[in-house]
Amino acid sequence: RWNLITFSDSLLSSFLIFALPFFFFTIINYRYLLVYEIIKNYNTDNSHPDPETAEKPIRIESQLKKEELVFYPGQLIYAESEGNYIAFYLNLDGQVKKKLIRNSISNIEQQLSVIPFLFRVHRAFIVNVKRIKSQKGNSLGYRLKLSGTEVEIPVSRQKTNEFDQVIKRFFLSIHP
Repeated sequence: RWNLITFSDSLLSSFLIFALPFFFFTIINYRYLLVYEIIKNYNTDNSHPDPETAEKPIRIESQLKKEELVFYPGQLIYAESEGNYIAFYLNLDGQVKKKLIRNSISNIEQQLSVIPFLFRVHRAFIVNVKRIKSQKGNSLGYRLKLSGTEVEIPVSRQKTNEFDQVIKRFFLSIHP
């Protein structure tokens, strides 16, 4: 039996089932929407450092002291731990190059801690925040896509809050 009262009751129930939870979760997570827009609109091509913004080269020595790796911070896409080695993925002359060096990720993190846009997002990954082109996930962990590579890099649950703060601080300092 259909009448105006039954129809309006069904319409109200549908609205409450869909719209209220949608708006509730949107309001709770609005900060992620704003950060994504900032990331999406940011140009991340820093493969060739300008002399005016002169970055100082980073010198990473292996634990065995037999080899070293020198690069500019803007060239680093990400670093990944591979057992006793760290694989650095660098943008050199428009191509992604993988360079291995024997060291620990903790030691590398200490050496790179002076550079504000390099951040350890996971026990095995350090990323260049300038190169983030997309972020998906929630407070239980993110997946990052970086410009210059198709690899998805995880952000651990323990690092999500700190990562959000780094993203906000970095991108808001660039786009006041």
